[in-house]
Amino acid sequence: MDNNTLPKTQHLLVFQEVVRSGSFGSAAKQLSLTQPAVSKIISDMESYFGLELIIRKNTGVKLTEAGKVLLTHAESITRELRNMCSEMNRMVGNSVVDVSFGYPSLIGFTFLPGMMKEFKELFPQAQVSMFEAQLSSFLPAIRDGRLDFAIGTLSDEMLLQDLHIEPLFESEFVLVANRTRVVKGTTTLSALSHEQWVLPQTEMGYYSELLTTLQKNNIKSENIVKTDSVVTIYNLVLNAGFLTVIPRDMISPFGSNQFIKVPVEDKLPVARYAAVWSKNYRINRSAATLVELAKKHSLRIKFQSNKLTEVA
Repeated sequence: MDNNTLPKTQHLLVFQEVVRSGSFGSAAKQLSLTQPAVSKIISDMESYFGLELIIRKNTGVKLTEAGKVLLTHAESITRELRNMCSEMNRMVGNSVVDVSFGYPSLIGFTFLPGMMKEFKELFPQAQVSMFEAQLSSFLPAIRDGRLDFAIGTLSDEMLLQDLHIEPLFESEFVLVANRTRVVKGTTTLSALSHEQWVLPQTEMGYYSELLTTLQKNNIKSENIVKTDSVVTIYNLVLNAGFLTVIPRDMISPFGSNQFIKVPVEDKLPVARYAAVWSKNYRINRSAATLVELAKKHSLRIKFQSNKLTEVA
């Protein structure tokens, strides 16, 4: 490998497309190249590094360990190049920008529409990619530069020293059930240990902390179904009698009145929401604008939470 000659950016893009599409032929079609041309580029890269990067199989392609390392760096490099192009476009008066971020369902049900409406008024030609999931799912993409930032819940066990943290708001969570359920006064979590529960799939953050609370109250893991689909959670509550714990602001999705709050004596954890992004990459102007808009629009949730506290 000649350290004085760097790999071509186009070669990195071809490599990423082969991985993304799963075959040399599919990558060639996506990139408007011939399959031999794609094969030669991958071969040239393997010769350059002196390592096998991709194993061809009948079912597609498989990355070697060296290929996995290269993919991480290639995605980071192309993200920085896109950020550079966005910044340069801005300097010449071109409003085309590229921004990607992740968020949990609460944001989608509350201030995301208003935030995006204002953002598109500021950047009408912006190319925006949005992904809905728990923060733990976004951390690898934030760290390697595939995502500009993400919004999610924080917990004490999360190791985030390499990330910028911008606190947004806190949200109270409530236990909900189908409104056809008969609720007679306040109950306890332990009294609900025989029930079926459904919760978002996550390895850290608010729902990881909540899972610990439930387990301390004798709610066994076999009674808890986990999924990354909010639609599935809502359907299981509405149509299968499951219980779930969701932010208070999500109790009436799309104006629906099909959920009821189940009052419990036990104190449920309060969720701390924040925007996070990598310290290793300079956040671009459009992403920084979205973070500021998230701070602005999340004030509505803060205001509602304060009013609920005063009433209580």
